[in-house]
Amino acid sequence: MNYPPPPGGPPPPPGNPYPPQGYSGSQQPWPAQQPWSPGLPPKRRGGAWKWLLGAVALLVVIGVTVAVTISVTQEGADGPGPAGETFGLASADDKGPANIITEDPSCAAWSPISQTFINIERSQGWNNRNPAIPATEWTPQQRSQFDKVAQAARDAADQTVAVAKATPHRVMRELYEQFIAYARAYSDTIPHYTPADDHLARVFTSSASVIANICKAITYGSAETRAPLVSQPDAPETLAQLRDPDSPTMFVTDGDPLCADWFRLLDRFDRDTKGWQALDPALSAADWTPEQRATIDATIPVMEEVADEMEALGRATANPIVQDLATLAAQYRRAYAAALPSYTIPDSFLSGTASETTSMIWEACKALEG
Repeated sequence: MNYPPPPGGPPPPPGNPYPPQGYSGSQQPWPAQQPWSPGLPPKRRGGAWKWLLGAVALLVVIGVTVAVTISVTQEGADGPGPAGETFGLASADDKGPANIITEDPSCAAWSPISQTFINIERSQGWNNRNPAIPATEWTPQQRSQFDKVAQAARDAADQTVAVAKATPHRVMRELYEQFIAYARAYSDTIPHYTPADDHLARVFTSSASVIANICKAITYGSAETRAPLVSQPDAPETLAQLRDPDSPTMFVTDGDPLCADWFRLLDRFDRDTKGWQALDPALSAADWTPEQRATIDATIPVMEEVADEMEALGRATANPIVQDLATLAAQYRRAYAAALPSYTIPDSFLSGTASETTSMIWEACKALEG
């Protein structure tokens, strides 16, 4: 499935980007690309709510750039960088809370960059790679595959720097910056790649999927129609110091106590939403059976509780970027939960934003384990 879709026709059906909610758990992050169809995709066996992992993650898989220091960030100083530098950032003055984004001009600039990388990684078969094979065991063909995709990713990330400067939203900029940082870090591992390095790839693909979902929620109207249903969160007390998007650092610090609690929260959410995960995504609220509606009614308070805990975990850490991302995930999860009584297909992008953001944090924590 390509991003963005051609004009006309409905967006993809709703879904839970699973397995499981908040982290991938699979050996291959991107299943085969699928063409857009004039209507809803056919129902798939094995739980239709699972299909959106492939559909949305692949919308936006984009790349990696020149080497960057693999240090991680925990910046406490808010405001401009040294000597008042704002690096040409349109978001330099955004000090408000992480919240539902209802418009963003950077979405248009992101689309051709992402599609170019998708075309290259598909042509090289990288989406079907086996990440469990270390570089020491690659065949010449496998090494060529990884090298070519890494170069294409670097090219894409170079272009993403300008996109990060263009967005007026701080959190959107942070997503672009983390995409760049982790994509470059992953690219740097290719000469001596080990299976643990695949978590770096999963961070930048998750960040790319977050951006895709945010943009599609804007395009199909779910962000604008559902944003009024949730209260605005508090603004952060501390912001990350501004930096040049061409020199970002990875956002999860070594030994961040958030990680263990984040793992437990997502595991519990997975266990408590099995019924929702099994529902047919092609059905809107008007088409649910009484049993399906009962499942949804039972799921809504679970999502609301989890959203509150996500935000609380984020605010408990000293890492301002984690705070922003956890609040962003919580807000989109709340909006999706609030939308469920009158659910329509575009609301799936609210859920996708929440789940891919939680996945991004999960994978960043896992990347530290080596």
